Amino acid sequence: MSDQLFLGGYVLFPSGHYAGAWRHPYSSRDWLGRGFIHEVARTLEAAKFDLAFIPETVSYRAGFVQHGLSNAIKHDPAQVAAQIAAVTTHLGIGVTLSTSFNEPYNLARTLASLDHLSGGRVAWNVIQSQGPANYANFPRAEQLSGPELYDRGDEFVEAVVALWKSWDADALVQDQETGVFADPSLISAPNYDGKYVSVAGPLNLPPTPQGHPVIIQAGDSPRGREFGARWGDVIFAIERTPADLRAKKDDLKAKARAQGRDADKIRLFAAVQPIIGETTSIARARRDFLHTRITPAAGVEFFSQFARIDFTGLAHDVSYRSAIEGHPWNRAITQLNELLGSRIGNISISEAAIEFSTSELTPQIVGTGVEVAEQLAEIFGSGAADGFLITPTHFPGSFEDFGRAVVPHLQRLGVYRKDYEGTTLRSHLGIA
Repeated sequence: MSDQLFLGGYVLFPSGHYAGAWRHPYSSRDWLGRGFIHEVARTLEAAKFDLAFIPETVSYRAGFVQHGLSNAIKHDPAQVAAQIAAVTTHLGIGVTLSTSFNEPYNLARTLASLDHLSGGRVAWNVIQSQGPANYANFPRAEQLSGPELYDRGDEFVEAVVALWKSWDADALVQDQETGVFADPSLISAPNYDGKYVSVAGPLNLPPTPQGHPVIIQAGDSPRGREFGARWGDVIFAIERTPADLRAKKDDLKAKARAQGRDADKIRLFAAVQPIIGETTSIARARRDFLHTRITPAAGVEFFSQFARIDFTGLAHDVSYRSAIEGHPWNRAITQLNELLGSRIGNISISEAAIEFSTSELTPQIVGTGVEVAEQLAEIFGSGAADGFLITPTHFPGSFEDFGRAVVPHLQRLGVYRKDYEGTTLRSHLGIA
């Protein structure tokens, strides 16, 4: 375990884990211009964050657009990454791209180009996508089940990595005297031919400054964990307790060792939602205020997506317990029930949905800058997580507050860098 924790910033607008982010009075309103993206990037780099994490979606959901929920509008992640790279020199950039709706060659080249142009600061967050709304936009994509999606994902990543490695490190010669630009004998075609994915190659780019981009994974199903243990340099996790985090981390590392990997090089980032105040009572009031910026309709729409049950036709005062009765429970419902505890029998569906929608069950760390720093340091020191993905309640103010109020105390506690020591994302993470 590193003696320094890692930090990532969740760059998802107009809202993310907090469904009311765009309605927060301190949030920006310029979601589409590059100025907003530049401001967020500079703020994260000023606080010495390891990376900015850019999620992805390619589907449309009318209710999400109506209420400004996560991914209601969505730039191409690679374009956002390019804007971040242009105004920063150290900040890593996590780019989410799906194996379902891309081809290995184009994806490999896009990420390799970004890694070169950023000086070696790019990561690929690997996702597998499915569902009617996604497939409607990609009619030629294979409509695969969960296990098959991961089987195809394994092949896809194998092909991408093979493309990234198709040039030897010294293949680019650039000898002006002899006229040899590159040595073809040091460039090989992968000729990858799998059940789902085929690509000849080689890539038309040499190795990037960090060898190849860092790989990020966040799958949590049994098959998803196997996939993450095989490929992930960084694993993102949303767990309610440090004990749950520790159990997940231990499971992933055991699976990685079983596959012959050096499990000590895997970094687990735990998602948290800091809510910071000048005093503890102010922080708690700010937490309570978050509920007021989510309408019942928005909360029910948001919760329905994750519960995989359509609650939108119910009256908002219907009891939560009766609303979920008779439906199969998934992780979202189970964990919300745990969070509600004894309130479960005395809360309406809209109240429960709003509770869920304040953080999407991401743990809230509430207090002064000192208190938030101490809680994060305690979780880190326990070995439950190697770092944290900071999910904001408003843009870009959450990151500004964290940088000014929490980071100095993490540095005082000796668990966070005072300056960058390397230039690549791999160097920040200690996985060069």
